[in-house]
Amino acid sequence: MSGIKNNPEKIDMTKNIVPVAKLKWKCPASKLKLKSTEEIEPLDKIVGQPRAINALKLGSELFSKGYNIFVSGISGTGRLTTVKKLLQKVSTHNPDLFDYCYVYNFSAPDHPRLLKLKKGEACKFRTAVEEAVTFTKRRLPKLFEDENFRRNRQKIIEDYQEKERQILNKFDKKIEPFGFIRGQIENENGTTQPEVFPIINEKPIQIEDIDQFVESGDIDINIANEKRELYRKFHNEIFDIARKGMKLMQEFRRAISKSDKKAASVEVEAAFDEIPDNFNYPEIEIFINEVKDHILDNLSVFVPSTNPFPQLSDNGKTNVEDHLHLFNVNIVLDNSSTSAAPVVIETTPSYNNLFGTIERILDSRGFWRSDFTKIKAGSILKADQGYLIVSAGDLFSEPGVWQALKRVLLYDKLDVQPLDSYFNLSQTHLKPEPIKVNVKVIIIGGQTLYRMLYLHEKGFKKIFKINAQFDYETRRTDDMIEHISRFIAKICRDDNLCPFARDGVASIVEWAIAHAGSQERITLKFSDIADIIRESAYAFKNSGDKDFITSIHVDRAIKERRFRNDLVDEKVKHHILNGNTFIDTEGSRIGQINGLTVYDTGLLSFGKPARITSTISAGNAGIVNIEREADMSGTIHNKGVLIITGLLQERFAYKHPLSLTASIAFEQSYGGIDGDSASAAEIYVLLSALTNTPIKQDLAITGSVNQKGDIQPIGGVNEKITGFFEICRDRGLTGKQGVIIPSQNVKDLMLTDDILNAAKKKKFFIYSIEKIEDGVPLLMGIEAGIRGNDGSYPKQSLFGLAERKLEEYYKLSRNIKDKNSKKKKNS
Repeated sequence: MSGIKNNPEKIDMTKNIVPVAKLKWKCPASKLKLKSTEEIEPLDKIVGQPRAINALKLGSELFSKGYNIFVSGISGTGRLTTVKKLLQKVSTHNPDLFDYCYVYNFSAPDHPRLLKLKKGEACKFRTAVEEAVTFTKRRLPKLFEDENFRRNRQKIIEDYQEKERQILNKFDKKIEPFGFIRGQIENENGTTQPEVFPIINEKPIQIEDIDQFVESGDIDINIANEKRELYRKFHNEIFDIARKGMKLMQEFRRAISKSDKKAASVEVEAAFDEIPDNFNYPEIEIFINEVKDHILDNLSVFVPSTNPFPQLSDNGKTNVEDHLHLFNVNIVLDNSSTSAAPVVIETTPSYNNLFGTIERILDSRGFWRSDFTKIKAGSILKADQGYLIVSAGDLFSEPGVWQALKRVLLYDKLDVQPLDSYFNLSQTHLKPEPIKVNVKVIIIGGQTLYRMLYLHEKGFKKIFKINAQFDYETRRTDDMIEHISRFIAKICRDDNLCPFARDGVASIVEWAIAHAGSQERITLKFSDIADIIRESAYAFKNSGDKDFITSIHVDRAIKERRFRNDLVDEKVKHHILNGNTFIDTEGSRIGQINGLTVYDTGLLSFGKPARITSTISAGNAGIVNIEREADMSGTIHNKGVLIITGLLQERFAYKHPLSLTASIAFEQSYGGIDGDSASAAEIYVLLSALTNTPIKQDLAITGSVNQKGDIQPIGGVNEKITGFFEICRDRGLTGKQGVIIPSQNVKDLMLTDDILNAAKKKKFFIYSIEKIEDGVPLLMGIEAGIRGNDGSYPKQSLFGLAERKLEEYYKLSRNIKDKNSKKKKNS
């Protein structure tokens, strides 16, 4: 069966043309009641985000457990700015703030003691301790120089010496009648010990030498044996006396220490007693009592005259300096200058920056050491009783941070430890007392990340109960147009830019609407709007013009921005224009159609036509998606191809099942294909190949289709139209070229002035369709056909041709099936 040639003379092409007035929304002057932006007040509030603001207000004012906030949305929609402004206005939360200190724990040195004080008291407490220690250092030496103190001390010494003399004299008198005398002997190691010596020839000798005197006849052997026996007795007794002396020495030391403490305690008490009274905290009283006890137990350190042999510590400091170091007050958080709930923005949320750390120093021997004065606070503690704002991208890129943050928020407890202890890379001897914190964390990230965490991260939904969702667009209203005008005024004033004239403001508003991709919407990506404002001011500055920034400068800025970022666009266009990439913009061809695709480089989105082809034959394989078979097709595109099968069944499987083998391909496509916006083009190209009916190549089409043949809206319609228009324009407009779009996308049209001018001159057309049947006359020059009462389509319609062709395929497949069955039986 031969196909039918196009017959455009019988087809009314005008009824589907989109009027020029609908191709772009123009900002009317009546919407802008100004001559320039210097006449209006700058924007001073957050607009277009009622849902997000409602969530932020609830989350920021409700200080119940788990009501932390995850702010989601696209970058540039003012998330951080909104959060900061809203937190500045939160007045219902006026918390009691605290200072935090760590001090030495004399009873457990590896567990520094935490002191939680009212705000402003930490510095006063540290000063009070420093003054008390300084006073003690100054007063104690003077106390030990006092005449009464020295006299009392000397009396204790003399009493001890007298008791010692009495013990020794009693022993001397005991051994003297037996010819012995008390003395000392030096050991090999240089130490001395008490000893008794027999007297021979009026001279003391060592007991080991007595045999020499026996041999020389100076003494009788019996006398020598008697001397040996007495020596053993007196030798044991002198060691008993030594033990009594040691006991007496201990008693003396206790007595002298008790006396010293009693005298020094007056000064120490005077120095420290007022501190617990001025700072009424049980922990402070415990610490001060430990400080006083430590000073009194180590008086010889603080008064060198009582300790003639001061030892040196490892770092070369005297014991005085080492002991004074124990009295330091390490203030890890000082809120003395904070008047409201703190708002901390952590731009580098590393483990140490968030949770704090314990620093270490290298001592003179090459060993790492640390103490309670090296404990440092992080942002979480600084935000206690307030708010901590972090970026999700930064937060989740830091090792160990998320799990540690989750623990803090679940248990309201902060353990200050270095990062290497989290990974068990080092042994940390210090374990500071944990800090109970009450902080509200605000994470700024994307909606996809939020959903993933909510569904898969254990504990996330317990601690982040608020999701503040920022929209990227809103309805175009007169109020929003006014807000954009005031935003322009704000940027001009903040950046000291020349004011915008009315037409310049109108151009910015139109760009903001085009940026949203719909005439009925306006973008809320204010950072992008601010960029266009600044770039327009730059174009104005380089133009040499005066007075105001106008639409001329805005248009120039938009074109220059596109030029800076359209390298890939130009490369793709070049390949099409020089014939390396096949795209026809004139004539007709069977089984070939111009689809439209969108490329996204990250910096720029642009559209370009893509050749879609189809071949078809008898068989039972159905529709073969070549992209899918080559593993180059996304799931949405695969679904679109399957929907085409459903549509064919709905239209043509009325009398018998479908029997065909067809293939569809995006020609010269070397990357992945996804999306269903080409499904309408694919059904047309299949019907063309099936019926041998040519398709006009001066038209391109975009739109998805459902199983009932309804044309559904797609995204990127402006980019797609522009991409095909640029190819046609550069090759030369013929007056027959155009693009077919879904009727629902007409309201999204914000086309360039070049396309508008071509449409006005009837050199380029935009057509809109609602059903698959509407596009057949435009593309193929014949009617699609309506099913009659007998269930058949008109013979000369496209659907009639397709129906008869499918019937032929069905009969052919049945014949082949019957022949195969007979062969099987015969065999």
